Amino acid sequence: MKISYYSSVVEIQKELGYRAKSARIDKQLTQEGLAAQAGVSPKTVSNLETGKDVSFKTVIEVLRALGFLQNMDLLLPEQIIRPSQLAEMGKKRERAPRQKKEKDHADWTWGDEK
Repeated sequence: MKISYYSSVVEIQKELGYRAKSARIDKQLTQEGLAAQAGVSPKTVSNLETGKDVSFKTVIEVLRALGFLQNMDLLLPEQIIRPSQLAEMGKKRERAPRQKKEKDHADWTWGDEK
């Protein structure tokens, strides 16, 4: 199942549980083995895999044990402030603009002078 904006919380929990179980089996781990690596109880792993409520800390520890913790960056990417937002916030400029050199046009001619 693809998780979408319209998925219910229960559907999302069940889908994430199914995915966690599939990843565990793919890594040839038992629930007890995963629980030991994650520092949680086997019952907690079972609850996660069946879509029951578990703490966010538990999800993080299980993801770490399964080797998927780096994917948390995709969940909530770091927000980078755009330069236009900095200007609106009144931040001082960090660089001065280049000063234009004045050109001396005194010796320049069109070439049609007599």
